[in-house]
Amino acid sequence: MIYNFKDYGVSTIIAIDDSFREINDDDVLLDFPDEIIDYLTDGRSGIFSEYTVKEYSETEEGSDFKYNLSIEINTQDKYSCFKSTDITFKAIGANLELIKETIESIDGTDKSRKHLILLDRTLQEDAGGVRIDNIFVDILKFIHSKLREKNLLLLIYSNDDTPEELNSFEGARDYLIKLGLLSNTAEQLALHFNYVKKNEELSADFFDNILKSQKANYISEYKNIFEESYSKLTERLWQLNQNQVLFYYDYINEGQHVDSIIYEIFLTKFKQVYSDTFNKENKHEELINPIRRSMQQRVQSVQEKSPILRFLKELDLGLTFNDRLRKISASTDIAFGDVIKIGTKKYLIVSQDCDLTIRDDGNRKLSYFQLVEIEDTSEMVTEKLLSKKLKNLGSNVDIGDPIVKEALKRYGFSPDSINRVVNSQTPKANLGTDQINELVLYNGFKETKDFKIHLIDCIWLDALLLKASDNRIRLSEQNISDSHEIRYATRNYLKNKFKKLIDRIGEDSSQDVVNKMIEYIFEDIAIECKGIFSDNEGTGKTKLTGFTLENIERIGRLDRLDAMKIFKSIVDHEGRIPDIRIPLI
Repeated sequence: MIYNFKDYGVSTIIAIDDSFREINDDDVLLDFPDEIIDYLTDGRSGIFSEYTVKEYSETEEGSDFKYNLSIEINTQDKYSCFKSTDITFKAIGANLELIKETIESIDGTDKSRKHLILLDRTLQEDAGGVRIDNIFVDILKFIHSKLREKNLLLLIYSNDDTPEELNSFEGARDYLIKLGLLSNTAEQLALHFNYVKKNEELSADFFDNILKSQKANYISEYKNIFEESYSKLTERLWQLNQNQVLFYYDYINEGQHVDSIIYEIFLTKFKQVYSDTFNKENKHEELINPIRRSMQQRVQSVQEKSPILRFLKELDLGLTFNDRLRKISASTDIAFGDVIKIGTKKYLIVSQDCDLTIRDDGNRKLSYFQLVEIEDTSEMVTEKLLSKKLKNLGSNVDIGDPIVKEALKRYGFSPDSINRVVNSQTPKANLGTDQINELVLYNGFKETKDFKIHLIDCIWLDALLLKASDNRIRLSEQNISDSHEIRYATRNYLKNKFKKLIDRIGEDSSQDVVNKMIEYIFEDIAIECKGIFSDNEGTGKTKLTGFTLENIERIGRLDRLDAMKIFKSIVDHEGRIPDIRIPLI
């Protein structure tokens, strides 16, 4: 494939390597290789051999002899691939002052023009077997200070293999901190600090790393967006604090706590600031256009591999997105998507939010929550599992593609294991069934095979909002009053429903009767529930004053899209039209 730097928005390459020879005005042409001087002087090296670089340049009006000489001298071996490019190539030795001067001279006003820095990893000789990095670190710090101002991109151009530490973000950050960079600088540079192997030919990997640096520049703007969003949030909160009643409606009628309202305001402000920031022409040219044009170029070689790309995306999500549940504070109202653990089973609340919300009159539209049992579909990663998933892509898909092998290598698969997995001819008996590197494929949740919709009186799950003690929930009038964090409308609702529950079961019912009623109520869902009894004003009898609930907890809330997928599957199943055919007579 032919690679063109201009397609990636790169207009200049500044290569920094201690092996480069600096060309000075007073250097004599005789000191340079004769064949190079002969080529640059149209075969007249003998005539001009005693001339200095400056003297010869003056004989050729408009000559860029000094630049061309630097190109011929320094684009040898591992830099030869840059010789024939149609962009400016500047070779600089390990000279910090010259590097600063060169970068400072860049006109950074044209945000569409990017300047690629190729920084050699080894700029100084070792001392007694110890690597010396003083110059490298000083150059790195200066480049970091000019990344945005001068529209710079950065690649580490090295003969060495990528250090193991750079296989993770934390490792890359710590690696840079050990070099002597401040923590916040190291964190910002980690996305730019990508190794490219020195080679005589340009490769896809080289341009992939250019795209990484472009994305790092784009992400750096998020810090400013967060800061401005926070500023706008505080300003808006100050305004709302002057008119507190603006909080009340959503709190009373929409089931939202004040902290939830503030969080939603922040998200809105962030979206506004993001849109305003990147709609500015200069920000678009500087940060968005480069990554969009680079992506257009890079996908040309992989667009026919869509099934593989989807497999790799889903594999990575499954391996890295290991917590599909958002943690919810105990006093937050029950909502669609909540996952309730009862004993060893998990249930999803599929009742819709508009029906669940407790309004200002202390009522909600429904009396029973709808629950469906779900199961975690996580799988241990084995050779057998991945081989099966790859084969399921179809016989027309080349599962042995190098991008599959490289991806599996990054997850720690051994070469032998990779070869077995990507070879469609590998017998099943030869595929390993042991978990690899403790990897787990988190596929999220789905409804159980023989699911049914369970109905449970709302108050039993609303009790999860009350204060708990020793993993036990106490549903009583006193505990409802003592749970000060729940919404006011929710507290009134609970008081009313609790009173009706006691009246329905009977305050004077015996423990035996109460136990039988509890057993009937929780016949389908194994919540451990016991009545709470107290002396009935010295009559020698007891009265029912509440209940304790055990082995039940809300473990989180599913992402709305994940919850909706399960809900859709349930609706599709429950709404099936029976296929009834009249038999032939």
